[in-house]
This record gives sequence, structure tokens and C-alpha cells, in this order.
Amino acid sequence: MSSDNPFFHRGAIRQAEFFHGREAEIGQILGLLRNGQSVSLIGPRRIGKSSLLIHLMRREVREAHQWGTSQVLFVHLDCQEFGESPADEVYEALYDGLMDAAEAVRLAARPADAIGGYRAIDRLLHQISREGTAVVVLLDEFELLAANAHLTPYFFARLRGLTTKYGLAYLTASQRPLFNITAEEEILSSPFFNIFVTLPLGLFTSEEARGLLTQRLQGSAHTFSPELMDHLLWLVGPHPFFLHIAGYHAYQAMTVLPSLPPADFATLDNAIEVEAASHLSYLWQNLSAEEQYTLAITNGPVDMLRLLEQQCLLQNEDGSYTYTSEILHRFVRRQSVTGLIQAGPFVIDQQRHQVWAENKEMALTTSQFAILVCLCQNAGQVVHGEELETAVWGEILVDDPDRLKTLIKRLRRAIAPYDNWIVSERGVGYALRPPEA
Repeated sequence: MSSDNPFFHRGAIRQAEFFHGREAEIGQILGLLRNGQSVSLIGPRRIGKSSLLIHLMRREVREAHQWGTSQVLFVHLDCQEFGESPADEVYEALYDGLMDAAEAVRLAARPADAIGGYRAIDRLLHQISREGTAVVVLLDEFELLAANAHLTPYFFARLRGLTTKYGLAYLTASQRPLFNITAEEEILSSPFFNIFVTLPLGLFTSEEARGLLTQRLQGSAHTFSPELMDHLLWLVGPHPFFLHIAGYHAYQAMTVLPSLPPADFATLDNAIEVEAASHLSYLWQNLSAEEQYTLAITNGPVDMLRLLEQQCLLQNEDGSYTYTSEILHRFVRRQSVTGLIQAGPFVIDQQRHQVWAENKEMALTTSQFAILVCLCQNAGQVVHGEELETAVWGEILVDDPDRLKTLIKRLRRAIAPYDNWIVSERGVGYALRPPEA
């Protein structure tokens, strides 16, 4: 058995034995491409788009779906190379890819030109089509190609023309839908952008997530108990990238303490959150202020919620949106969101007089709201009774010494089951603190 940590992957999966899951997506994509339908694969950063495209390049994958080698050529281009390239460089790369694919299956394709320009591609595709062979071009990181200032609508119209003339199909991978990846209205007007079926690539199913952990551990020195798997899935959700991070740190911990007891599972959280932080920060910083607000309260316009769901930040459970992982929940609670106060389980919009706790809006009176705002603004600190009274009644003298106690009692009742977050400090005041276990 190997003592090496099997959860080392952070980039694209390039070895077939390490690729896991996505059977439903593979079948759907190949079914569309086989019928000449171009596909736009969209999904957030690190969800596995590049890994999937690399996997689709494998002959055995296509043959498993009844698409034989002699029937189709797959050409893979990484558009990261062409962010600033002129059209001729893109054409040359496509031409070289076609020639390599044809040679790999011993297809009799004669070099059409010494320099692989558009005309050379056209002549080469003519030869390939006469052999009855289809062509699929995979364009990874497609947003970089679409945003290339050197590429004109004419360039994209020519790419579209190849689909009409030879039945060529494209599979693009991008973080956002095609109509969102370029600000150039002229580029978007190209008919090229109208030929795609959009398919989202999202989280693993729970079965795929557990299967990934199990697969990685095969032949290794350690195994994860069902309880440990449950904890990791609760912490990071069924996200392939975060699962690798969680699995890595759990495996490292077991090299020190092989029989990691459930009582020690929480000790893994910090290392996992530290490594995940930069990725979560990237996702957060690429959200608009409105999207950050909606993510913080997990409520809002349906279109916005669906967009956050597509980005694998929220999930719809019986009509209610929740975070896709505990680490995301914790991360969002630590962020400063314009117009919101976040403390403990509470999210408060002071201007709109709204309070949410764990995705549910709570109905509070004006006085109860004022008390909770004051406590949340000073979370973890004792707020003197006089300060709370001022927050509710201003400078008006309150003769009834029990009036604040009565209001706190009613507030606790209104925010149940989170009432134990309000802690009394006898003779001093109150504080908002996590309840003692």
C-alpha cells in the first residue's frame, strides 16, 4: 500500500485512472455532439470543466458511447494560449490539431498547405468529410478567445461557416454563458454564438462525492470511516476541488493519528478552511454587490438565486436556498457586505428592517429589532443595560427596571431556536455569544 497522500490533485485531472464521475454529463454531451449539435459547457472555476474535456478526448470514453474512432476526430485547443493572438495563430493551431488527430487514426489526409490558415483548414476538412468522418473541436477557457480584441465578428462567422459546410461541432468550456463573456456587442452579433446548447456543469451528486473519496483511498494506507466522510461532506459539500482539499488534510491527520475519532474531526476544519480561503475569496470578489447581498441572506430575486446556484454557491432544497457547504457559510459570515450586519446565525438589513437566521426571515417588533441590532453590532462583547435601553427608547427615562428584561425575554422567544445566543451577564447587561456546548 502507498503511504503517499492520494488527494494531491489541485489542477485538471490528466490521467484516466484518476477521473471520477460525470457519467450523466458525458452521455448528454456526446449525444448532442454526435448529432452535430455544438455545446457550451458552463461552470464555476475549479468545478472540473478542463478535466472533463481532457477525458472526452480519450478514445475509450467515446467508444463506450458507441462513437468509434473511425467515425470522429476530436481536437482540443486551450484558449489560454490565444488570449492576445491574431486570427492566423488560432487557425494554425486548429489546423495542426486536425492534422494530428487525423494522423493518430491513420486517416489519409494530405497536408493542405505549408501554413495552416483558414483556407488550409477548409481544404483539410473537405478531405476528412469525404471519408465520412465527423469533427469535434473542444475549446477550453473559451472566454479568453471570445474576449480577444484581435478577433473580429468575421473570424467567428468563419468558425460558424465550418459547421454549416462540414457538420463540424464545437464544445466550449467557460465560467459564464457565452452571451456574458464578451462586452463587444459586435462580437455577440456573430451567428457563431447562436448555435450552442448550454449545459451547466455543477456539483457532484452525493454518490459521486462519496465515490471520489473511496476511489482515491483504494490501495492507500488509510481508510475513512463513514462518520469521517459524513463530516467532510458536511464541511465542504459535493464540490470536487474542495473534496480533494478535505481528503488531503484528513489523510495527513491520519498519518499521525490513524484511528481519528469523531471527537477530533473538528480539528481538521481550520487547515481545510485555510487552503480553501483563496478560492472562496476569488469567487466572492467576482460577485457583484447585489450578488454578495443575495448570497449573504440566501434570499432575493429568483434570477439572482438561480445564478448563484449555477455558480455552485447555493442549492435549492424544496424551494429554499441554502449554502452548498459549511465552509462557504462560514466564509460569507466573515465578509463585510454593504447594508448588512452579520453576527452568529443572524443577518440584519438595518435599513429594510429585516432579519434572517439560517436562511429564514424572522418577524420582530421595532423594539426587538433595535435590541438585536445593538447586540449584533457588539457581538462577543457585553452591552450594558443602559446602552440597550437607549437603543430602544432613546434618552427617555425608563422608570420600570424590569422593562428591559421583559423585552429581552420576548426577543428570545421571537428568535427561537437561537434564543440561547443571547447571554445574560448579571448586573451588567447582555451579550451575543455562541451557546456553550
